[in-house]
Amino acid sequence: MNPLEIQFSANPFAFQLVGHLLIAAFSIWILLRKRPLSDGVFIVILVAFTAFMRLPAFLFNHELDPDESQMLTQGLTLSIDPMVYRSIDPTTGGPLTSYLLSGFAYLGFTLDFQFAHILSWVLTIAALIISYFTAKVLNLAATVQWAILPFISFLSCIQFTDFVSFYSEIVSILVLSVTVFFLAYWNQKKGFQATELVIFGILLGTIPLCKLQALPMAFVVGIYACAQLFFYQRSKLISYFLYLTLGFVGWWSIWCLFLANNDVLDDFYTYYIEANLAYKDNFATNGVPRSKFVNFFRLPWVIVRKGCGFEWLLYPFILLSMMASFVIIIKKRAGKSISLDAYFWVMLVGYLLMANLAITRTGSYYEHYFHYLFLPFLLFFSLFLKHLPSQSRWIMVSTQAAFFVLFVINIVRNKPTNMFASTPRSGDVIRANIAHQILEYGAPGQYMAVWGWSCDLYVATQMPQGVNENHTTRSGMHHSYQKRYYQRYLRDLQRNQPAIFVDAVTPRTIWMDNQKKYGHHNYPELADFIAKNYLFRAEVEGVKIYSHK
Repeated sequence: MNPLEIQFSANPFAFQLVGHLLIAAFSIWILLRKRPLSDGVFIVILVAFTAFMRLPAFLFNHELDPDESQMLTQGLTLSIDPMVYRSIDPTTGGPLTSYLLSGFAYLGFTLDFQFAHILSWVLTIAALIISYFTAKVLNLAATVQWAILPFISFLSCIQFTDFVSFYSEIVSILVLSVTVFFLAYWNQKKGFQATELVIFGILLGTIPLCKLQALPMAFVVGIYACAQLFFYQRSKLISYFLYLTLGFVGWWSIWCLFLANNDVLDDFYTYYIEANLAYKDNFATNGVPRSKFVNFFRLPWVIVRKGCGFEWLLYPFILLSMMASFVIIIKKRAGKSISLDAYFWVMLVGYLLMANLAITRTGSYYEHYFHYLFLPFLLFFSLFLKHLPSQSRWIMVSTQAAFFVLFVINIVRNKPTNMFASTPRSGDVIRANIAHQILEYGAPGQYMAVWGWSCDLYVATQMPQGVNENHTTRSGMHHSYQKRYYQRYLRDLQRNQPAIFVDAVTPRTIWMDNQKKYGHHNYPELADFIAKNYLFRAEVEGVKIYSHK
C-alpha cells in the first residue's frame, strides 16, 4: 500500500497501543540490561519507534503552526529568487533555515506540510543523536541510553503541535549540538587541531543566522571554547585562537560580502539585527510585559501550567537534580578544588541558564522554544544517573508512564488521542477552498502578496511571496519600525507586481483580526495601488482575492 493512502482516525487505538507497549517493553529491557546496546542497534530502534508513532503527523498535510507556513513560503521563494532581503525577510527565524528549505526545493522536493513534519522529525532526531554521542565522549556511555528514554517517549507520544511542526529553532539547535560535541571532545582530548577550530568557528558564526534567540547559548559555547584553549594549550593559545577566529570572521566576511554585492547589507542590518532587537512582543502580553527578571524564574511554573507535555521531561529533571545535589554535595562532599573536566558541566549550567533566558526574554513562553532544553536535559540526565544509586534509573520510565496514563484517560473519556487525523479539520476545508479560489486566477510559481497573517495560502497554492514580509504584522500594526516595513512592502509590490493580491484580514487572522482596523483599505497608499493595478475577483470566508490587471 502507498503510505500516503494510510488513514488515521482521531482514535487509532490499536496503532497507538502497540506503539506504547513497544516503547515500554524496550525501555524496561534497556533498564534491565547489564550492558548498553551497541550504538547502531540503539539508534535504529530510536529512529524506528519515533518514526512509527509520528506516522499520523507525517501524513498530515495541513498547517500545525503558523511558523512552518512562514518558513516553507520563504524556502519556496528563495528557490526562485535566492537573494534574502530582496525576496524574503525571515524576521527572527534566520536566513539559513530558509536557505536550507530552498535547497530541498532545488532538489525537487515539494515544500508542503507533509515534508515539513518529516523534516522536523529528522532534524530533531539528528540533534538528539549528536547529543547522545556527546554524552559518550564524556564517558557517560553506561547511562546515556537510560537518559535518552524519556526523549524517545516524548517524541513518540507528544500530541502538542509545537513539538511536531517544523519549528524555527531546529537548525540552530542542530548546530549548537555539534558545537557542544566539539567542546566535549576537546574536554577529553585536551588538545586541538587547526581544522577543528576553523570548523568550530564557522559553526559558531552560523548560529546567529539560524535563529536570533540562540545567541545566548552561542555566547556561552564560544566563551568556554576560548577557556579550553587557555586550559589545555596555553603555549599555543594565540595561534589556536586565531584559527577559531579565522573560521568565525571568515564566515561572516563571506556572508557580508554576499549581501553587499547584492545591495542588501543595509537591509540585513536594519531588519535582522536592529529591528529585531528593538521588536517587543507586546501582542502576546497585551502591552503589559512582565519584568524579565520575574519571567526568568517563572519558567518551571509556566511549563507545568501550560500542560503541553514538556512537564513530563521537566519533572524527572527536577527530581534527579535534587537527588544528585544531595548525593554529590552533601553525602560525598565535593572536593575543595574543581577539576578541569568539571568545568564542562559549569559551562552546561550556563548553557541551561541562557536557554532559560532565550525562552523567557519576551514573556511569550512559546512552547517550541522548549526544544532548547533537550541538549542540557539529556546530558545532565546522563551525569546524574552515573552518580546516583542504580535504582534511580527507573525514573526514566516516568515519561512513558505519564503518556500512557493520559492515553488511557482519553480513551475512557472518549476524547481524541490523535491530533493528526486524516480527516481534514473544518478550518482546513475552508483554507483549501480559499486556495482553490486563488488558483482560479493565479498559478503555482507566480508571485502572490497576502495582507495579514495567512502564510498557509502560499504553501497551499505553491505561489512564492511577492513581498519581503509574508505575514504583515510588522507593516500593518503599530511599532517603532512600522513605517519602514510598510514602505518596503509598497516598494516590493511595485517591483514584483504580484499576479495575486489577497486581503486575508478576518476574525480568524493572527493578531490582524479586525477588517475595519487592519484591512488593506485602511492604508491609503496600499489601497490606491491595489485599486489602480488589481481587479477584485472573489471573497471566500471574508478573504478578498484580487488579480493583477
